[in-house]
Amino acid sequence: MRTKLFTTVSLIVLVSMVLSACGAQGTPAAATPQIIEKTVMVEGTPQTVVVTATPEAAQPVEFKSKDPTTFVMLEWGGGPDTLDPAYDYETAGSEVIQNVFDTLVFYKREKVNELVPMLATELPTVDNGGISADGKTYTFKIRQGVKFHDGADMTPSDVAFTMQRGLLQGGTSSPQWLMFEPLMGSLGGNNDITDLLDPDGSKGLADNREGLQQEDPAALKEVCEKVKAAVVADDAAGTVVFNLAQSWGPFLVTLAGSWAAVVDQEWIAANGGWDGNCDTWQNFYGVTSEELNKGKLGTAPNGTGPYMLETWTPSQEIVLKANENYWATEPIWEGGPSGAPVLKTVIIKQIDETSTRFAAMKAGDGDFISHGSPADWPQLDTLTGVSCENDGTCTATETAEQPLQKFVNLVSAARTDAFFAFDVDTSGGNNFIGSGKLDGNGIPSNFFSDAHVRKAFAYCFDWETYIADVLQGQAKQAPNVMKPGEPGYDENTPMYTYDPAKCEEEFKASTWTSADGKSLWDTGFRMTLAFNTGNTARQTIAQIFQTNISAVNPNFVIEVTGLPWAAFLAAQRAKKLPFFVVGWQEDIPDPHNWLFPYAGKGGSYSGRQNLPPEMLDQFAAIIDAGVHEPDPAKRTAIYQEFNQLYYDNVPTILLANGFLQYYMQRWVKGYYFNPLYGFLYYYALSKE
Repeated sequence: MRTKLFTTVSLIVLVSMVLSACGAQGTPAAATPQIIEKTVMVEGTPQTVVVTATPEAAQPVEFKSKDPTTFVMLEWGGGPDTLDPAYDYETAGSEVIQNVFDTLVFYKREKVNELVPMLATELPTVDNGGISADGKTYTFKIRQGVKFHDGADMTPSDVAFTMQRGLLQGGTSSPQWLMFEPLMGSLGGNNDITDLLDPDGSKGLADNREGLQQEDPAALKEVCEKVKAAVVADDAAGTVVFNLAQSWGPFLVTLAGSWAAVVDQEWIAANGGWDGNCDTWQNFYGVTSEELNKGKLGTAPNGTGPYMLETWTPSQEIVLKANENYWATEPIWEGGPSGAPVLKTVIIKQIDETSTRFAAMKAGDGDFISHGSPADWPQLDTLTGVSCENDGTCTATETAEQPLQKFVNLVSAARTDAFFAFDVDTSGGNNFIGSGKLDGNGIPSNFFSDAHVRKAFAYCFDWETYIADVLQGQAKQAPNVMKPGEPGYDENTPMYTYDPAKCEEEFKASTWTSADGKSLWDTGFRMTLAFNTGNTARQTIAQIFQTNISAVNPNFVIEVTGLPWAAFLAAQRAKKLPFFVVGWQEDIPDPHNWLFPYAGKGGSYSGRQNLPPEMLDQFAAIIDAGVHEPDPAKRTAIYQEFNQLYYDNVPTILLANGFLQYYMQRWVKGYYFNPLYGFLYYYALSKE
């Protein structure tokens, strides 16, 4: 007879099984059937049977933020130097400026050589009449209906005033040389407004406000009027005309930088800045960040951008809030953002300790992390589930269930190098050079004026270890000052290599002697090498020098010290540091933007290094010839001469050109990488 199966309801109910594992990017793992033994009654007799239970499919892991309207950025370093666009010349400040202000033109998403109009309504070209046939006149049509954060209208006069103020405020610590060259002409001086009164530098007017104020008032007014003639506004026509001193190929891209962010003339004047009067501009020349930050000019910017500054607690936190009335009703590039920002609050936290930033990302309390070194990548990889290219193509990693996404193979526009100071300032004392003498307890102020000492340091640096351990193998030694792909870059240029024997040889060849006639090798030295706290890559570079140089001679003592960013930057500018490790990010994709800061008269680093006049004269002749040469092949030949001269003199130890990786939560949307940004453009981002 056919056997019948009788069960009670309480025995036949099966409990569903839910799996917690998921596949890449939140994809659930396949549900696995479960084998279960059950006791049932068969014609009154208990029997054990096997039942196959198919569990419910696992649900995808959702990567969603607890607060999709607030973005938390975790950065190392002390934050901005100042928020005055005319003066700020470091990425921590420009990151804020590019979100709080707008420029005439802006980069098209990740493109570095393709622009879109921003406060201008169109890109000027020869065909549309915006650029003259000789390339020396640019006419911009200015957008109407744009308001500053305080409600005032933005006008063409504000645009012209912005450029005029930047040039006249000047100073060699500012980025205004970028505007001075095309508008005023490269005069072979410091590329500073004082060149118009002191072209050969004999008066010492650069960065010397008091000296400038003693100049003939008529001559001072003439300088101001020349600047005003270079940038002319027509409010009725809605245009601004730039009259260049010379044709300048990268002029448009120069206007995309934070130093060209448009400010409100009336607001600047009301808050203690220059008011546009040609009789008084010299009183505002060469201001410092400390002066600007005493008032609103440097601490409470009034821009037209998608974000407004809410609070700034130096070395701790910056809070931006959305500009709900932002003018961009249409995207400035296809698929770009428009209207009020999606992210209503942006919090930039300065946290030097890497482990603290890592813990915050792991807990979901940070949206984006700025790592201190590529050496941090392996630790961050343990939290990474998705790896993406800059075009947005993503693939799952081996740890696909993890909450972070990383963007890889990002070509860096920056490089960290090690800079020698040929003579340091000792006024008021200088702890970085110890005793200040060659007595075993210090170094003379001009210790690195000896080429043998500079070459010894170069031969004692281990590039292989630096690239492998710090840059995770994602870099190549830099043969030249300019970046790969730019005119003049040549991998066949001679390069220094790690060679302890040559390091020792160069130290023994030094002409330095102590007071009692002993050689540098026999006397030894003690000095301090500085880096900015939180940048573990630069710290490691400093420690490589420290270890390798003491290895060739135990009497050579290098003390490595970390300084908060503001103190580190101030010590550089005050020319107190004998040897320092710092980075440069190009402002525009052109070799001139590397050669002038590194070796030009008035260059950002060459000035802080106090490169001697005779060396600067040699470099200046080549730099000027190169930037004015329109033929790429001829320009390359000119720069090859520069490369050899730089190698022979070794004023700076060039380190490595590498790639970047950035890590963020998987709920962050809209990210892309542009190497010429200060950092993130928050307007393009959103969160799930």
